[in-house]
Amino acid sequence: MAAVNTVGRDLGLRAASIVVLDALLSCLACKNSETGRDMAISPTTLLTVFASNETLCFRAKGITDRQLRRHLERLEAVGLIVRRDSANRKRFPIYRAGKVVAAYGIDLSPLLVRSEELLHLAEKRREEALELRGLKARIQTLRRQCLELDLAEEARAFVEGTRTLMRRASATIVQARSIIQELTRLLMPPEVSAPMQQETEVEATGNALPHGDGTQATPVPTSANDGQNVRHKEPTNSNTKKYSEPSQAELWPQLRALAAFYPDPPTSERGAQRVLYEFGKMLGVQHNTLTAALTSLGLRQTLTLQDRMARRLCDIANPDAYLTRAVRDARQGKVGHGQLSWAG
Repeated sequence: MAAVNTVGRDLGLRAASIVVLDALLSCLACKNSETGRDMAISPTTLLTVFASNETLCFRAKGITDRQLRRHLERLEAVGLIVRRDSANRKRFPIYRAGKVVAAYGIDLSPLLVRSEELLHLAEKRREEALELRGLKARIQTLRRQCLELDLAEEARAFVEGTRTLMRRASATIVQARSIIQELTRLLMPPEVSAPMQQETEVEATGNALPHGDGTQATPVPTSANDGQNVRHKEPTNSNTKKYSEPSQAELWPQLRALAAFYPDPPTSERGAQRVLYEFGKMLGVQHNTLTAALTSLGLRQTLTLQDRMARRLCDIANPDAYLTRAVRDARQGKVGHGQLSWAG
C-alpha cells in the first residue's frame, strides 16, 4: 500500500480509489484460525474478496454504494483488480469439506502480480522527490540572490513567479532545472551569459571544449549518485606567495565564468583560495567538499573544475555530489608521487 500511495498518480488513481483498494486488502482471509493473528499472504491464500458492498463502504471511510462501484471500475480499468461476480452479480464463497476453496467476488491477484513493478516505480518516484526537494532549495537560494539585483520588470516578474511554480504539486525535475538555468543566467554578467550558453550546448553533446592553447580539455564526469561529503579540515596554509607563475597567470583568462565574477585575478595563493571557497558556495558546494577537492586536486585544477561546473550548471543536478565524485575519481587515478594521471 505504501508503494501504491506513492505511484497513485502514475496509475491514474485518486486518493479515494486507493482507500477502496486498502479496504479490499483488509478483507483478505489472512488470519490464523487458532490465534486470530494476521499472517502473511501465501500461495494458498484466497485472493478473492467476497465482502458485501456495505462492509466495503464502511471500511473505505464511509463512502456511498455508488462511489464504491465507481472506484471499483477504476481499479479494474488500471489493472489492479478483476471482478468475478456470479450470474446474479452477487459475491459469495464456495465451500468444500467445510472450508472456503473459492469465491465469486473481487480478485486481487493482478495487484500482487504487479507488486515488483509497483515497488520499483515507487522507489524511483521517492528518489525523484528527494532530488526535486534539493532543486527547490537551490531555487530559493538563487531566487533570493536575484531579488537583490536591479532587474528589468520582466525578469523580476519571472523570479517572483518561480515561488508559485515550485509550490505546485505538478512541479517536475525538468521544470526545476530549467528555472535554475534561467536564474543562474540572471546572476551572470551579460557579457558572459551568451558564451556560457553556447559552451553548455557543446559540452552537453559530450565533447570536451578546447583550452585557450588549443588543447582539448579533459572531460569531467557528468553524473554523481554519491552525495556523501568527504570530511576534511581546511588546511591552515599561511603561504602568501605571489600567484604569478606563468602557467597560473595564463589560466585566469580561460576561466570565463570565474573571471566574470572576479575580473581581477588573485595575486596570491590565499586570494585564489578565497575565490575558490566563495565561488563554490555560489555553486551550492559545501565547505568540506571544497576542502577535499583542494587537497586532492590542487588549487589550479579545482578552479578549472569549478569553472566547468558553472558553465554546465543546468545539467548538474547536485553540484556538491558532482565535485565529490570528481575528487574520488582523482584519488583513484593518482600515480607516482601524488601526481594526477589526468591533471590538466
